[in-house]
Amino acid sequence: MVDALLREDLSAPRKQRHTIERIGQRLAVEHGFTDASYSAVRNYVAWRRKRG
Repeated sequence: MVDALLREDLSAPRKQRHTIERIGQRLAVEHGFTDASYSAVRNYVAWRRKRG
């Protein structure tokens, strides 16, 4: 799910990309995943963005 959002963001205009907070909200609402903290999501997104 997060990987798909990040792939979408590659082609989106800068102002329309997902924030870390929005990714966390979508995980909770769309998938019922509330166990991830903000810092866990932030660390994963940073790691994925670095890897490309």
